[in-house]
Amino acid sequence: MKLVKVAYAQNQPEAEMIQGLLRQEGIQSMVQRNGGFDVPDFLAGGPRDVLVPETDAERARSLLATT
Repeated sequence: MKLVKVAYAQNQPEAEMIQGLLRQEGIQSMVQRNGGFDVPDFLAGGPRDVLVPETDAERARSLLATT
């Protein structure tokens, strides 16, 4: 299953909020730290990418664009 980026978040809590919106519509997602910020010492700080399966990407982008 190929994952694609559908959103950018400033930090972990923001990424989790985006995941919640997607989950309400039945879209599975995962959060990944951005390259260069993959340092465990940042804990919840630092930018994140929200990824979804390629098959759900268009629907996820549409949903996020309207919220």
